[in-house]
Amino acid sequence: MNTELKLSEKLFCLSVNPKSGGILMNASAALGITLAGSVFVELIKNELVTLENGHVHLINPTVQNDEIHEFFLKPIRQREKDRKIRNWIAWFNGRNRKIRKIFMRDLVRKHILRVEEKRFLFIPYNKVYLKNRELVETFSKEIRNTLLGKSEPSDDSVILSVMSAKTNLLPRIFPERAQRKLAASNLKKLPETTISKAVQEAIEMMHAAVIVAAT
Repeated sequence: MNTELKLSEKLFCLSVNPKSGGILMNASAALGITLAGSVFVELIKNELVTLENGHVHLINPTVQNDEIHEFFLKPIRQREKDRKIRNWIAWFNGRNRKIRKIFMRDLVRKHILRVEEKRFLFIPYNKVYLKNRELVETFSKEIRNTLLGKSEPSDDSVILSVMSAKTNLLPRIFPERAQRKLAASNLKKLPETTISKAVQEAIEMMHAAVIVAAT
């Protein structure tokens, strides 16, 4: 079976607690924002949309077989005017639960995750667990090699490292404090691409807005 995963899928897998299952508490608040940002990176790289002066512009209206990409593209097709990427990220963040369900369903189908039905005060809910831990560990290793200078950073590894940091996943990837501190320092030195910079700026704006709303 082909286990090649998209950037957004890798990010989602890394947010799952490798020991007890469920979404890591540190990652939960930021995950909706960073998942949306990572999907937009994929749409841009696949030449489905472009960023023009911070606005998302549709360039390929074709219906996609990829369920998560189609979920994002459908409302973009329906708008007559281009919209700022930070507004789109906010819009999709508001649909975070639905997006998580799509990721879970797709990754269960790929045998990367498994889901168990649980109950809390008689209320049923689904809890996600890593099924293919070895594969997910390769994503962690990719980030460690990138941020510790053990390999030449690629565009994909840079973006995954940035998105993981924005999702508060560095403690999960770097359990040792000294390595985590070095990784955080090296993160600022990574090369920027036009795509990663534009999406990262939109995510930072969203984080700032969330902090203001919470205070």
